[in-house]
Amino acid sequence: MHESVIRSIDKANLCIGCGLCEAICGKENVKMNIESDGFIHPKLLNSRVKKKDGKIISKICPAVNVRNSNRLIKSEKVWGTILGCYSTYSTSKEVRNNGSSGGTITQICISLLKSGKVDAVLQVGGSKKDYSKNELKVNKTEESILECASSRYAPAFVFPDILKLLSGSDEKYAFVGKPCDVTALKNLLVQFPQYAEKIKYTIAIVCAGIPSFIGTDNVIKKLKAVSPVSNLRYRGDGWPGYFSFQDAKGEKHKMSYNESWGKILGKTVHIRCKICPDGIGFHSDIAVGDDWETKDGYPDFNEKPGQSLTITRSNKGEELIEELTKSGELSRSEIAISKLKVIQPYQYKRRIYVAARILAFMLVKGRVLNFRNMGVMSNVVKVNGYIFVREFLGSMKRFIRRR
Repeated sequence: MHESVIRSIDKANLCIGCGLCEAICGKENVKMNIESDGFIHPKLLNSRVKKKDGKIISKICPAVNVRNSNRLIKSEKVWGTILGCYSTYSTSKEVRNNGSSGGTITQICISLLKSGKVDAVLQVGGSKKDYSKNELKVNKTEESILECASSRYAPAFVFPDILKLLSGSDEKYAFVGKPCDVTALKNLLVQFPQYAEKIKYTIAIVCAGIPSFIGTDNVIKKLKAVSPVSNLRYRGDGWPGYFSFQDAKGEKHKMSYNESWGKILGKTVHIRCKICPDGIGFHSDIAVGDDWETKDGYPDFNEKPGQSLTITRSNKGEELIEELTKSGELSRSEIAISKLKVIQPYQYKRRIYVAARILAFMLVKGRVLNFRNMGVMSNVVKVNGYIFVREFLGSMKRFIRRR
C-alpha cells in the first residue's frame, strides 16, 4: 500500500475531501485543495508515502469504509438503532432562530460546554469574508458555537489537523459533523485508540449530500450579485431560512431554501453522496435533522419556527436529551418511528434504493466498497421493482459518464 490508495480512491470519484489522508501522511506529503470541480481533493506532494500510512488510509477512509458495529434487528434496517425519536427545539429564541431547524445541535453544544461535560466543541465553521474557507473549529465559548450555527452546503476542511489536535492536549470534546465525518472519526479512533476517550459525544447532521462550491457560485450568479461576497449563510434566521449574503457593493441578497437547495445546490452534490449508505448518522450518539411538515408527500418549506428531528442512538445520547429536556433547555415531544418516512421522505427513499446505486457503481468502477452491516441489501425487499431497475440503470449511465 502506498500513494496509489489515495489516488485510486480519488480517481474513482469517491474522495469526499475529509482530510484524513493529510492527517495520516503529513502536510509535507499530502495537501488537501479545492479543485476546479468545486470539491476538495488530496494532492500528493511526494512520489511515495509510507506503506504503513497507506494501510491505515485503506482501513479508515470513510469514502470506502462504512461499518456499523451494532447488529441491526429487523425494525432497524432502514433507520438504524433508535433509542429515542423526538421533535425538539431550543427554548432560547436566539438559538432556535439562528439554527437551521430548531437550534437543537447548537443548544446541545452550548449545554455540554456550560455543564463541563466537554472542554470544547469540534464543529465546522466558516469565514465571514471567504465562503470557501469552511474548516473545523475548536469552540470553547457560547459565542463561537453560535457563530457556527446553521448548515453549510459546501465542502469543508474537517480532519487535516485532527491528530495534532487530539495529541496536543488532554481536553475532552464533542464532535459535530456529517454522518461521513462521524464515520471518519470513529474509523480513525479504531486505529488510534489512545485518543478514543477524548471524544465524549458525536452528533451527526442528517445529510442529503455535499454540494460543490460551483453550486454556491451559481446561486450568487443567479442573484446577479457583485463579487466578492461576505457574510454568506446557506440557512438560518428562520426555518428553513434563506441562502443569504452581502455583495461587494454592500447590497444584501437572499434566496429561499427551496430555490437554492432544491434547484441549484442539490444538483451539484458529490457523486460519492449518490451511493451513500448513511445520511442519517448511524454511528453517532445523536442524529439531528429537519422535522419537516409534509404536504402530499413533499416537505412544506413555508417559513415558521424551527423544529428538529432528533434521534438518539446511544445510552449517553438518550440521557443527554433527557437531561436537557428536564432542565428546560430543549422542548421535546415524541415521534413515532413509523412517521419518519413522512418527515424525511428523501432519506427513506435513499435508504431503500441505495443498493441499486451501489451495485451499479461497483459494476462500472470494478471495485468493492466496504459498507458493512448497514442494512443495504436487506432493504431491497421494501422497494418497487420498476423503480429499483430505473435507479440501477440511471446510476449505470451516470457512473459510465464519469468514468
